[in-house]
Amino acid sequence: MFMSTNIAKPVKVAILGASGTYGKGILARAEEIGVETVVVTRSPHKFENVKATTTVVETQLADEEKLKQAFAGCDGVISALGDDRKERPKTHNLPHVWNAMKAAGVTKYIGMASGAMMLPGEKPGGFQRTVHPLLSLLKLFDIDFLEQNEWERDSLLMGKNGVDAVTWVLARVVRPTETPFVGAYVHKNKRGPMSCSIYDHGDFCLYCVASDEWNKLAPHVSSGPQVKRK
Repeated sequence: MFMSTNIAKPVKVAILGASGTYGKGILARAEEIGVETVVVTRSPHKFENVKATTTVVETQLADEEKLKQAFAGCDGVISALGDDRKERPKTHNLPHVWNAMKAAGVTKYIGMASGAMMLPGEKPGGFQRTVHPLLSLLKLFDIDFLEQNEWERDSLLMGKNGVDAVTWVLARVVRPTETPFVGAYVHKNKRGPMSCSIYDHGDFCLYCVASDEWNKLAPHVSSGPQVKRK
């Protein structure tokens, strides 16, 4: 299914992790289509050239009161936090983010997830069938590349760690690129082409804030149509 923010777009969003790979695309698309944006960051010097529609808020993500103030009036929060296994940014920070969202009356959350991650009941595609045996082997050596993403997924599915009463979408991309925006393609049950422009991905995330079409799903996002298998 082809998606574009020409269909629906939010008025105002907050972005976490806006200096990272995915966050750059989300912020760029928000500024391009005129969405008012609140960038929440520990490093405001990284955002000295933002447009007038963007407000930069300096804070630690554990400061729930500051987050509540930053989220006020937003249609949703988009988290582009990474999945670093040592820093554990999701397990350390997202409970505070979800608590602050509820306190600010914001109920829409869009998160990022690995293309290898699966939801309960989902049939694995070729990519997952290939990579999961290797990931399972690495777990025997205490190397878990999906731990942060699966923690976020399980929290959302079970409504725990502060995420109760939050409506969510998890966007999955296998190989993010900085190729130009062409319009995001979204695949509900099967993975499409592996590559996705970060701008296409950003477009989809913004769409999901304004739409309920993909609520409680973790679709694969790409920059091309669904691959037809013979």
